[in-house]
Amino acid sequence: MINSRYTVHQNNTSEGMVIYMTMGAYIRQLRRQKDMTQEELGQKLDPPVNRAAVNKWESDQVTNIKRRHIEQMAKMFDVTPSELMCFTLEEKLSGESMTIELVQKNFGDQAVRLLSYFTKLNSIGKEKALEDLDDLSSLSKYNNEGGSK
Repeated sequence: MINSRYTVHQNNTSEGMVIYMTMGAYIRQLRRQKDMTQEELGQKLDPPVNRAAVNKWESDQVTNIKRRHIEQMAKMFDVTPSELMCFTLEEKLSGESMTIELVQKNFGDQAVRLLSYFTKLNSIGKEKALEDLDDLSSLSKYNNEGGSK
């Protein structure tokens, strides 16, 4: 375990680690994306719940959330109930792992590292990185046509 919110599993094909988000961590992420407090989320549910209940869900202290609350939150966050409960997350991660393996096979470990760094950047950082790469690739010293590999 990497704290109580994530579980690490060994990826047998590339010997790397895959991180699976828990339902509670996913609820927290979705709530924050909507700029909602725990109190606001709880009050939007029918029947309403208090902030402490939402906090218990998000910290995975309570996993038996009522079906109607799961359905309401899924609709509120524009995800399916299965996605909210992280049932399809493994399938998505499996697809992402396959994509990373293809990148690694076709472009090598450096391309995987580059993608890893790029995904950590916000939109401003991504734009700056692309500008810098554009500048570097225009210099013969750094590109495959004019320089050494």
